[in-house]
Amino acid sequence: MDDCWSISTGDGVSLAPEGLTDLLAVHHHRLIDTWQGLGPAQWAHQSRNTQWSVHDTVRHVADVMERTVVVANGAQALNKTDFDPRSTPIAWLATSEGETPSVTIERFAKASASHRARISERFAQLDTARERTVYGTAHWTVNVVHVLWDSWLHERDVLIPLGLPADSSEEEERLVGLYGLLMALVPSMRMGQSVSSTIQLNGFGIRTLKVTCDARSLRSAEVTAAERVISGAMPAVIDALAGRGDAVGDLLPGAPEQLGYLAAFFNSSEGQTEHAQP
Repeated sequence: MDDCWSISTGDGVSLAPEGLTDLLAVHHHRLIDTWQGLGPAQWAHQSRNTQWSVHDTVRHVADVMERTVVVANGAQALNKTDFDPRSTPIAWLATSEGETPSVTIERFAKASASHRARISERFAQLDTARERTVYGTAHWTVNVVHVLWDSWLHERDVLIPLGLPADSSEEEERLVGLYGLLMALVPSMRMGQSVSSTIQLNGFGIRTLKVTCDARSLRSAEVTAAERVISGAMPAVIDALAGRGDAVGDLLPGAPEQLGYLAAFFNSSEGQTEHAQP
């Protein structure tokens, strides 16, 4: 097996800087190409987000990217303790109400290019800063992957209801797979639970991932062998962990119940408003 990738709240992402920025560029350019090909009826179609159209969902992705750039350049807009995943993204959407799809795409294109440039700068500066995340403070690259995971899910939220193929690169699948498992254990971390599980994800290739959680840290890593492996299909498993599609227990029989806590929140009345941005 090639080099094993990992993500941890302490050390961040193990990928080489150019590998991460190249991966993001592929993802961002595919989003832009896809959105540019949509017609008026498709923009108005309902997405997998129960209260959002395709255009609402894409506007949200652009909003997140713009605010990510603001934070990376030294502001604290996303780091306020009053951020509420059930209401704050909706408040952001009010700012772009009525804008055309072409303006939304332009906003995202500009912000995503700035995002990748800032990431390259921080790597060049050997930046090891810790930032506030959904799990407390963590290495700054964890937030970078959080934004990727969010837009990857929303890409599928748009394409699947439209009956369009939801393609992604092997590198995206690897990184989103690692992060989707990491993110699933955020509720357990907040409750002070210790969890360890080994999951095999079958996508472009077969990857075995070990995810661990304690009261202070999270880690998700590709491993070369495991005594007990729970197997499931990528990307269906990552969808399920974020409250989409089939239940986690159906796709990962025998998995610890803690892996389903985040999906349960998203599927509750409290979590359904935005249904993707914890």
